[in-house]
Amino acid sequence: MFPPGCIVCGVELEELLDGVALCGKCRSASARLAWATCARCAARVPEIPGSTPDCKHCRDHKIQFDQTFALGAYDGLLRDLVLEMKGDVSNRLANAFGKLISLHWGRAIRAIKPDVVVPIPMHAWRRLSRRANPAAALAASLGRQLGLGVEADLLQWRRDASAQVGLSQRGRFRNMRGVMQVRCSYELDAPRVIVVDDILTTGATCSEAARALKRAGAAQVTVVVVGRTSGI
Repeated sequence: MFPPGCIVCGVELEELLDGVALCGKCRSASARLAWATCARCAARVPEIPGSTPDCKHCRDHKIQFDQTFALGAYDGLLRDLVLEMKGDVSNRLANAFGKLISLHWGRAIRAIKPDVVVPIPMHAWRRLSRRANPAAALAASLGRQLGLGVEADLLQWRRDASAQVGLSQRGRFRNMRGVMQVRCSYELDAPRVIVVDDILTTGATCSEAARALKRAGAAQVTVVVVGRTSGI
């Protein structure tokens, strides 16, 4: 009976473009990264025509995942939306981002022939305090769009990691080492796994998830995130 409204700013929409309730202004926040990127971690690299620069970030920290797809740069309006998504128990933002990622990167993601979508797990105490689980909601949305199964409980924390805030890049990787594992109830037969999280900064968390998955038998691990920080 009423026209749909943008889920971010509430402005009335004449139609739902691609089925996503976002106005043009808010949708523009999800534009693809506007810089040359490393294919493995989507970090900013020097733009050199005719060549692919070596990514110092991946080399120095021995990133364990194989490829990254990021919806946009983690700043401005997109940063505000991601932060709002962290407390969004309705999952409306996660659902919208899952659709947008599929629209932007669906063809490229399907080309690697993934078998399953897995979210970065959330600590139990954080789940109780926040109630929202953005990585799991985003993985569920992306799985629906791509027609892939989602295994929300495949990864688990072996122990609580210390807070990453204030740590150096190297310190973050040390802090995350050995904190995740594949649940013993799962057997992996060389699957191609999509690991989903909301933000990629240093890549320490996703790299450790990829390490655990490959140790358990995964053949390839691709990371999909909403926001990628520009600095490395």
